[in-house]
Amino acid sequence: MMLSGLYRFLTVCGLATATLSAGAQVSVPEPTDSLTAAAASILGMSLKASVDNIEGLGVSLDRAQLKKIICAIIDGDSPVYSYDRAYAIMDSGIAERQRSYVDSVFSAESQQAFLDKAAAEEGAVRTPSGLVFQVITEGEGVTPAKGDDVVVTYVGKLSDGSVFDRADSPVRFDVDRLVPGFSAGLKLMKPGGRYRIVIPASLGYGERGVPGNIPSGATLDFLVDLLEIVPKPSGQ
Repeated sequence: MMLSGLYRFLTVCGLATATLSAGAQVSVPEPTDSLTAAAASILGMSLKASVDNIEGLGVSLDRAQLKKIICAIIDGDSPVYSYDRAYAIMDSGIAERQRSYVDSVFSAESQQAFLDKAAAEEGAVRTPSGLVFQVITEGEGVTPAKGDDVVVTYVGKLSDGSVFDRADSPVRFDVDRLVPGFSAGLKLMKPGGRYRIVIPASLGYGERGVPGNIPSGATLDFLVDLLEIVPKPSGQ
């Protein structure tokens, strides 16, 4: 899902440095000092990877100004901003661009279009509540009843394809203690079945979303395998 916050920003840049290829080729003049050339190669590759990753977060950098300021600092000039102030500005700029991304990609219109597209898929059904489900593999037996537990694996994605949750190993849930759309979708399934369940925000996390994980008004797109139904004990 989208990156946010200074910690993730720093992590991205750090990973960029850590994953540089030792065999990367750089076009430079014939060196007169091999140690200087080696230092420049290491620093240059690290810096380029970090710059590429910053721009990958949606920040547009003036590379000519960037090089001029970096060279000035190397030559002993004072930085334009203090270390803490520079990171605060960067973090704020990235957060603003992410808000813009969320506002455009997860607008009400885009989420409705995503639901409509899912409902138009071959074999897909839209229920009166607005839930969309598509049978990938039909199961056998009975469907979950009120109070039953279900054992499932699943992948949950947003409309932009980012994964917000997944369970690759079986997990057990009370079928009634889930967001309404997920509960309703599971109650349509039989053991051994695999369904795509697309949940409008009104049956998911609504306008509140889940801060840092699920945007406000987001549609939820699940691929679910129902492995087992654990019936409610009699008398309860």
